Amino acid sequence: MKSVRTHYEEFLASIYSWIIGDFDSAYRKYARYFDTVGLRPAEGALAVDLGCGPGCQSLPLAEIGYRVLAVDFSPTLLEELSTRTGSLPITAVQGDIVNFSEYLDDSADLIVCMGDTLVHLPDMEAVSSLIDSVATALKPGGQFIYAIRDYVDAVPEGADRFVPIRSDEERIFTCFLDYHEDTVHVHDLLHRKTADGWQLRISDYLKLRLDTAEIDRRLVAKGFSMEDRRVEADMITVVARKPW
Repeated sequence: MKSVRTHYEEFLASIYSWIIGDFDSAYRKYARYFDTVGLRPAEGALAVDLGCGPGCQSLPLAEIGYRVLAVDFSPTLLEELSTRTGSLPITAVQGDIVNFSEYLDDSADLIVCMGDTLVHLPDMEAVSSLIDSVATALKPGGQFIYAIRDYVDAVPEGADRFVPIRSDEERIFTCFLDYHEDTVHVHDLLHRKTADGWQLRISDYLKLRLDTAEIDRRLVAKGFSMEDRRVEADMITVVARKPW
């Protein structure tokens, strides 16, 4: 079984934007979300985007006025972000999101970790370490926004474990999910049409089976207040605020 990083670089990164569909639609979705939760940055405010990928969150955050530190382990996805950055105040860094504070030269007003990124960490110790770093890196009153899929109540069984993601005339992408007590074994299947017919590539990796209740308990233990929680298409998004 491959590590998450290897899986992305050898298999997923090159087709990631195709998998999520129209990038502009994804960008607009996050822009609307940031507006509805009332993000109104002061001049010079700093946002950190953990697991930034091709920029679905970094771009709208920069456009509403944040300076953005965008961190991801994938050079492929960071290069894609760079093609979209233009003159926006986005600094992209290739690195481990658990160590994001190493790249900061100032306290953050906002930290986001969205797109199911937290579940790609290796274990709960790494999740706890990230939460500790978030609590330290944020200014008093700063906000942390995270999003993960529902791995507790929305557990697929039988044929529902095969999840069609996207297809076109030349590619078909499907996920097969195998749930365990603490992890989800993800099998990504890509059928690609070639001159010799359809060819299949398969790559697998483990996701953490996280519970937002446990994440929230750890944040509350750090003094955070929970300000907003939304569920859409089995994706849970939470806004927490560090005490003033």
